[in-house]
Formats: sequence, C-alpha cells, structure tokens
Amino acid sequence: MHPKVTQEIIRAYRESGVGHVPGAFSRDWVERMTRVIDSLVAGLRGGSIHFGPHHTMRNVEFEDRGGYVRLVNAYWRVPEMQALVEECDCAEIVADVIGSDEMRAWVDGTFLKEGNREETATPWHNDECLFPFSGEHSPSMWVALTDMGPDNAPLLTLAGSNKDPHRYLSSWAIEDVAAPAHFHPWSELLDRVHAQDADIRVWEARAGDMLIIHPKTIHASRPRAAGPRGRRLGFSLRWVGSDIRYQFNPTARENPFEGSELLREGERIPDSIMPVTWRRDARKQAA
Repeated sequence: MHPKVTQEIIRAYRESGVGHVPGAFSRDWVERMTRVIDSLVAGLRGGSIHFGPHHTMRNVEFEDRGGYVRLVNAYWRVPEMQALVEECDCAEIVADVIGSDEMRAWVDGTFLKEGNREETATPWHNDECLFPFSGEHSPSMWVALTDMGPDNAPLLTLAGSNKDPHRYLSSWAIEDVAAPAHFHPWSELLDRVHAQDADIRVWEARAGDMLIIHPKTIHASRPRAAGPRGRRLGFSLRWVGSDIRYQFNPTARENPFEGSELLREGERIPDSIMPVTWRRDARKQAA
C-alpha cells in the first residue's frame, strides 16, 4: 500500500464516500500545476489558445463568469498537465483507496473561484448519474491548489450517499428521454441534503491535499466569503478503474464514447479509447 494511504482513509471512503489524503502532492507539484492552469486560463481568456475536437473525448468547455471559471476536458489537450499527473503517484494513491488494480484518466475539471458572490457556490449533485458506466471504480480525485478554509468555498458532502443502490435522473439529463427504472427523481436528491437529519460534512483542505470522492457521493461547495483579494483553485480528475464496464446511459446529454464500434455493452473500455495510466505490478499482487 502507498505510504500516504491508511486504513482510516480507506474506511472513511467506504463509509462516508470521501477519502481525505493530506499532503498527497508536494509544494513544487502544486506550484507547477498552478502555473500550467493560470497560463491556460489566461490564453483562453485572451483568445491566444483554441482547442479543436478530440477523437474520443468531449470538447473543451470553458466558462468565465467574472468570479467563477470552469474548465473541463483540458487534460487530453495539454501535455504539461498530463505529464504532471503521470509523473506523480496520485493514480496509485487513488487505486489503493478504492481497491483497483489499474487506473485510467478520464475527465478533468478545473474550478477557479474569486470574489465572494453566491455564484461561486457549486450546487448539490453527484457525478455518476450521467456516466456511461457500471461499477464503482470511477471516483473524482479533487486536488486543492490553494488552501480551502471554511470561508474559501470548501466542499460539502452528504455522508453515506455513496451507498445509494440507485442513480438519480440528473437535472442536466436529455429532455423527454425515458430513464431506466432504477433512476430516482432529482428532487429526491435535493430533499435528502435539505433534510433536518442530513449528515453534511464540510471538507477543509490545504494546498496539496487530495479528496477522493466516490462517484455516487452527493456533494456541493459553499460560496467564497473570504473577500475579493483571495481565490480558490481546485483541479479534479475522474478516474476509471478495474470494475468499470461500458453501460449505455440514455439520459446522458453528451456521451464521449457514443458511436464507437469498439464499445461493447458490459465490457471494459478498450485501451485504444481510454489508455491505462497506471497498473498494479503483478509481482506486488503475488506478494
């Protein structure tokens, strides 16, 4: 097991849906990733950077709402970002916490929050509802690139929601599509987090900390309340592990794999579509 992974972290992930790994990333790594992201955001804002379509992944999404920046799917277009992920041991850490023998990088998200407007909050949701997968090894690795104190938009989670046996029909689902029978209405998700007995956890973190969030875990973030000078920067990467199999999801607005002749219902995602980033050494398994 990786030295930064403890049984307590594994137990917390299984029971509450979040594993907190303090100091998972070095100060140097945090500074380098921050420089890559800041340069990328500046280039997108100024128009000097443009991204075309990718043959297997969704297009890059960039929102800049004056205090809230959302950047999705940059990982596959930015070699420096890929190199930073592949040179560190984050994939092994996540694999040890979730119990997977291999990890594949899938979808990334960068979230920059400045100022103290309500728009810097993230609404309640979970990630799995729009996934074209079955299985549980598709967590989000959320990395704090700035300190995330109680006033700096900390993440919130509904403890134990990772054990839900069903999915929710997302508010972002395609309209007028019949959801599978095991999908529950989105209003039920919102009712759960607003219930008086809801076990809401607040996740403060230091720069370099990692939060591993189960794909079913219902989560959100508070708005920034630290004043206009500071900022909160987070980088997330969704992984795909050993137990994941392709499963068509009719509610997904964008399915990055749809139409590929290589996909088979109930089978693993082919390496040509989603390469393996890290695989557990067979000799370690035998030991």
